[in-house]
Amino acid sequence: MPKQSEQDRQTRILDAAENAIADLGFAGASLRNIVLEARVNLATVYYYFSSKRGLMEAVLKRRFGPLRQEHLALLRQFEQAAKGRPLTVERILEAMLLPPLRLAATAPAKHQAVTRLIGRIVTEPNPQTQEMLRSQRAEVRVAFLKALQRSLPRAPLPGLLWRMEFVWGALAFTLCNPRKIEAETHGACNPADTDNVLAEMIQFFSPGFHALARGKRKP
Repeated sequence: MPKQSEQDRQTRILDAAENAIADLGFAGASLRNIVLEARVNLATVYYYFSSKRGLMEAVLKRRFGPLRQEHLALLRQFEQAAKGRPLTVERILEAMLLPPLRLAATAPAKHQAVTRLIGRIVTEPNPQTQEMLRSQRAEVRVAFLKALQRSLPRAPLPGLLWRMEFVWGALAFTLCNPRKIEAETHGACNPADTDNVLAEMIQFFSPGFHALARGKRKP
């Protein structure tokens, strides 16, 4: 285990890098500014993270790693409860949506950090950042795709992939824009009500997935 002072230094570096990415993007994030904010020298950054890319990967892993683990754990929990039977689409959607929504409701500080990163990645998609994020999310995406293919064996792959992207996109928008949603709906929609948000999203997306089970659409 690293000594406390080493942990503090690494945390300061990661916090500074996270702020830089969220404010300026991957390309605009300057190692010089990061070391100034973290109160360390450049050699320390290279000692812990090897390169700017290594530092950025560590930032993404710190924020999205726990979410990845929770996604996989909840999906495994549901699959074990199903005792070998395919999960329903609704159960799969719950496993996809609940961990991020729960994070937003129960850990405001972590939620703000995650949503700042998501917002930057969505609004300014840097190829290197996208590549790093894809590599960290790959296991989750594969696991959910396999679960959906078991649930909907007749569904064409492109249709499943499109719908998964729609789900992730709507989730990202909801997490990053709660005040806008509340303002636009004049308070009728409360993004802080996790149970209701989850129920509404499942009710909205599940028919689209079920439609794939009926075969290909007519041109």
